[in-house]
Amino acid sequence: MLQFPTSGFAKSVDADNVELVAFCDWIEANLLFDEIRLSKSDLVDVLCDENLYEDQDMASAKVNDAWTELRRRQSCLNNRACFLVGVGRITNTRPWQEDPAHAFCILLALAKWNREWAQQFGEDYNEQGELFELLTKESMETQFPDWSIHQTGWARTHAVKLARVVKEIAERLGESQGDLSRWAEPNANESGLDLLCYRPFSDNRVGVPLYLLQCASGVNWKSKLKTPDIDDWMKFIQFAAKPRKAFATPFAFLDPEFIRYCGNVGGLLLDRYRLLAAVNHKEKWISVGLRKRIIAWAKPRVKALSRFES
Repeated sequence: MLQFPTSGFAKSVDADNVELVAFCDWIEANLLFDEIRLSKSDLVDVLCDENLYEDQDMASAKVNDAWTELRRRQSCLNNRACFLVGVGRITNTRPWQEDPAHAFCILLALAKWNREWAQQFGEDYNEQGELFELLTKESMETQFPDWSIHQTGWARTHAVKLARVVKEIAERLGESQGDLSRWAEPNANESGLDLLCYRPFSDNRVGVPLYLLQCASGVNWKSKLKTPDIDDWMKFIQFAAKPRKAFATPFAFLDPEFIRYCGNVGGLLLDRYRLLAAVNHKEKWISVGLRKRIIAWAKPRVKALSRFES
């Protein structure tokens, strides 16, 4: 069984100090990377044996709450998740290599809860960010087949400046460019825009459904909730109709958090389970190339996960 992360898990005596989202992410990680199945009693035992809880009833209550949340997560994927929640047991349904999108998102979540483990792999997050952009793009293309999803963000293989991005977007949408020299730094990058998502009409005219999407896969994701800045982009491009914001992240949220972050974004919020819901439309929705890249990225990280001694 995987060791507890260093964040989100604190000793609970008079009050419960284990974060439910962190606990559920840890259970999912166990099922993906270490265990075939886990029972409620297994989880209560490890919570008490590792001295996170002194009161078994408090530990049991936490496990019951996790069961409810994991059932909700499973239902988002129409029971096509890589785990199956039973009455008293949760079971792995396939190896993580057969569900690389889910494994990738869980590893990104573990980096949030266990910084020391994540920092073993350095501070260069360009590849991680690029992979998450591509995963978001392919998920959107699967779920919205009549939309155009265009990658605009800077990456190692796609290093472009804002002026080029603005020109390309304006030409795609048939819009007019604004005075970029007045409103942006000369060497600015993409200004918080990673994916352009729009639904064209056959008349090829402006004023289409349009989202400017930011992908945030790192632990500093909250600092990006306000990006891209729509007011800035209205200056960069003279949109006939104001675009909306969208924000994608590999993390999972309880309902109150999800509602709050939707308000912070002021637009469309794509969390882990909205991204993974592409499986509801197509079972093998990730391209072969992206699948291989994610598995290669994930393998050393899975191997480095710490486990309890049996």
